[in-house]
Formats: sequence, structure tokens, C-alpha cells
Amino acid sequence: MLRFAAALLGVLMSLGAQTPSELPAFTVIGASTRTTNALEMSGDNGKIGPLWNQFVKGADKNIPGVIDQDTTYAVYSNYENDANGAYDFTLGRSVRPEQKALTGMKSIHIPAARYLVFTAAGNSPDAIKAAWGNVYDYFARHTERHRAFTIDFEQYGKSGIKLYIGVL
Repeated sequence: MLRFAAALLGVLMSLGAQTPSELPAFTVIGASTRTTNALEMSGDNGKIGPLWNQFVKGADKNIPGVIDQDTTYAVYSNYENDANGAYDFTLGRSVRPEQKALTGMKSIHIPAARYLVFTAAGNSPDAIKAAWGNVYDYFARHTERHRAFTIDFEQYGKSGIKLYIGVL
């Protein structure tokens, strides 16, 4: 019975059955672009893929004041309105709060806020897309919950990939 309860809890968590977590503020510095979900889904015109390619080829080595070299953040911010509008996408690392960004980089202050946390089932692009699919499904099923559309982020670390979705 205990194994069943643990398995059920795992299924519920993977479906997004969770309570919001309050996270402390932190700062991320990295490369940034402005895009839309429509552009990213259109095929070859997306801006996020090329930014990732630059990052994995060493662009992250120029980020000053990195706190944790083993964790990468993909930050969605400056939303035009909701999931249908433009937003800024910043790929970087956490840094000391007072750290200044170098020319060509963007500094994002992630304020203390409430987030729902979703876990990706792997580290492939398909696993990340599936995790975002779980986010959209969750909010479609749980209409009492509302996304804040202020800052959301993906955290890539030793313990896997987590999506933090800001909620009101």
C-alpha cells in the first residue's frame, strides 16, 4: 500500500498537483533575445535554439561573478501580455546580486515570488517541450490558478530540469 501511495504521489506531482513554493530573490546574467511562442514553434526562425548553441559553445564562460557554474537558468521575462505575446528569453547563470553585466549581456533580477514547480522527464528538447505542455495542461485544468506572467524560468542542474512558473 505504501508503494502505491508513493507511486500515486509521483503521478500527481508529474501532472502538476502541487502547492506554490515561495522562492527567495536572485540574479541571473546571460545572453538575451526577444521572441514569441509563435515564432519559436514556426520551425527554422526561432531565436532560442541559436542562443542555446552559443551558450553551449562557451558563451557562458564570459559571465562575471557566477555563483554556481553547474546550474543554468533559462529566464522568461518582460511578457507583453500572456503566452501569446512577446517576451524576453535570457540564458545564463546565477550571480552575486550586485554583479554588473558585461556589454552585450543582460542582468535579470528574479524577485522573491510564488512559483509552481514542474519537472522535466529528461534533458532533451522533447522532454522540455513535454514539460511545458504539462504547464499549459495544468492551467487549463486548474482555472482557479493564474500565471503571473512576470518571470518564469527553467533551472538546469545536477538534480535535473525544473520549470518554475510564477503564480498570483
